[in-house]
Parts: sequence; C-alpha cells; structure tokens
Amino acid sequence: MGIFDKIFKAVPEEEKLTQQEAFAGIALAMAGADGSIAESEWAGIVNYIRRLRIYDNFSNPAFDKLFDKLFRILRNQGPGALVNASVEGLSEDLRLTAFACAVDIALADGVLEEEEKELINQMAESLEIPEQTAISIIEVMIIKNKA
Repeated sequence: MGIFDKIFKAVPEEEKLTQQEAFAGIALAMAGADGSIAESEWAGIVNYIRRLRIYDNFSNPAFDKLFDKLFRILRNQGPGALVNASVEGLSEDLRLTAFACAVDIALADGVLEEEEKELINQMAESLEIPEQTAISIIEVMIIKNKA
C-alpha cells in the first residue's frame, strides 16, 4: 500500500454515492479540506446545490440524509476519500461543474489554504480535467471572488 493509498482510502461498498451525493461530496470535501467548514463555504455549497436541476426533487429531509452520509465519510475517512468516492459516482457531464463549484467554495472565505490547493490538484487529476481548463476555471473563480 502506497502513501496515497493510505491517505485516500477507498470508501466501503455500502457507502457508494449517487450522482447527487457525489456532486455534493466534491463540494463538501473542498469545504472540509482545511479541517473546518467556514460559514461562507457552507453557504456556497447550499447555494450551488439549490440551483441545480439534479436536486429538483430533493426535500429537506432528503438533503439532511444526503449530508449525514457525506459528513460521515468526511469525518471518518477524510476529504481525499470523499473526493475518490464522489468521482466514482459523478457523471462525465457534471465533472467540470463540480470542479468549478469546489474551486469557488475554496475561494469563498478569501483564504486558500495549502490543504485546499492540494485538494484542488487532486480533484483536477481525479476528475480528468485538462490542465489548461482547470487553470481557466481557477482564474475565473479568483476574479469572481475578488468582490
């Protein structure tokens, strides 16, 4: 078992994520990358999710259940494992959107911690986002979050 295998442990089979859980998992992993979730990061997650069509049929109890599952993975296995589980459950057509959401959340509190930078790199690689596309998304999100 390599160093990264120890850090980014596989999520157990019973914790496999649906499309909706996977998208939210990417966002939550980013918010929790530095060990705490700032209010601005949580607000960013909620804002993104409430606007996406994939959550149109989600009730408040459904959101509670979704986040309970994701917080359990984040708490027990860490952000890297949550990213890996999320990548497996995320469709190709939502990968750029999830990455942009994650970068936006990382920048929402005005500080980009080293752990967040590392997780952005891991996400770009795991989501198979071309380097130039990832750079463009990051640049746009930096501009967006300046105000």
